[in-house]
Amino acid sequence: MNGCGLDETSRSATEARLLGLEAERALASQAGDQTGDWVTSDPDCASERLFRNYTPHRMRVIGPPRDFRMRLRVGWSGSMALLRFNTGVELSQVPTGRFILVTTQVSGWSEIDTQAQSFSGGPGLMVVDSARSPVRKRFSADSERLHLRLGIAALDGLYERLTGKAPARPLEFAPCIRPETAMHARWQSVVRMVLSCTAPSAGPDAAGQPAVPDLLRRQLEETAMLMLLTGHEHSGAEQMAGTPAAPAPRHVRAAEEFMRANAGEPLTLAEIAEAAGVSIRTLTAGFRNFRDQSPMQQLRDIRMAAARDDLLQGTETGGVADIALRWGFGNLGRFAGDYRRRYGETPSETLRRR
Repeated sequence: MNGCGLDETSRSATEARLLGLEAERALASQAGDQTGDWVTSDPDCASERLFRNYTPHRMRVIGPPRDFRMRLRVGWSGSMALLRFNTGVELSQVPTGRFILVTTQVSGWSEIDTQAQSFSGGPGLMVVDSARSPVRKRFSADSERLHLRLGIAALDGLYERLTGKAPARPLEFAPCIRPETAMHARWQSVVRMVLSCTAPSAGPDAAGQPAVPDLLRRQLEETAMLMLLTGHEHSGAEQMAGTPAAPAPRHVRAAEEFMRANAGEPLTLAEIAEAAGVSIRTLTAGFRNFRDQSPMQQLRDIRMAAARDDLLQGTETGGVADIALRWGFGNLGRFAGDYRRRYGETPSETLRRR
């Protein structure tokens, strides 16, 4: 374990505990389809609830099962939550590629193992779960964490607006926001700002008003994403540090839209170029210059992501072979190998997790 943790009496730890109290008040005021307060003493029910809100995983209770209790309070249209276990718990999580999860330790202790590093810490520890990196977490019996979930599609879109290019590969973030750093303090400020807007309004005109209008929520989410992209270490930071490139031309964006809409069809390069209104040579040059890959490589990435989404839905979408063939992967052995290199597990393992 490296030194990403915090002293229990540090200023950051104290502020994290106060942040937890603010979150309790703010989340208690929330209502809606994607909000709620769930309490259960059944590990299976707890695991199912975590799957619905986050990612596929394996959960292991550390300690007497009879002492198990989980409380999950969710608000802000499902993007913010407080999670607490009354017993020690180990979670082995599988990424979905759909969101980034930034966690602030409010109380107790966590140990985190990622492909990049391992670390641990108490109140104030901040962890960034990248969208495609498996992670194993162990929590103490009194551990409570505040989660902020950010959609990867919106994050990639903001990255492209800032740099003029889509990420050349999936963005991977350093898994720990180190304590007593400027980024640590800034992230606490962002979360506190979100909570202040989430808390119930006061005054004679507050009755019946939503705590967070959709427009304000989107702006706050973008502020949080901008903070991550500009203030925290990630795989696309070098490109962001350079001079912003020109936006991708219209024919590249048109080709991408066409491929997403027709990913299940046996598309050829000529068909994609025709849909984009340019020659094959122009289309290929555009993708090389603005996407750092060929159009067909981009199509393969789109299909791989679609296949993973189907596998995460479970057997109702078919078996591994059915799903692979549905998305144009005729060579099942190659599909399984490419899938494992990208997601850290086999297609069958993803299907079984559901």
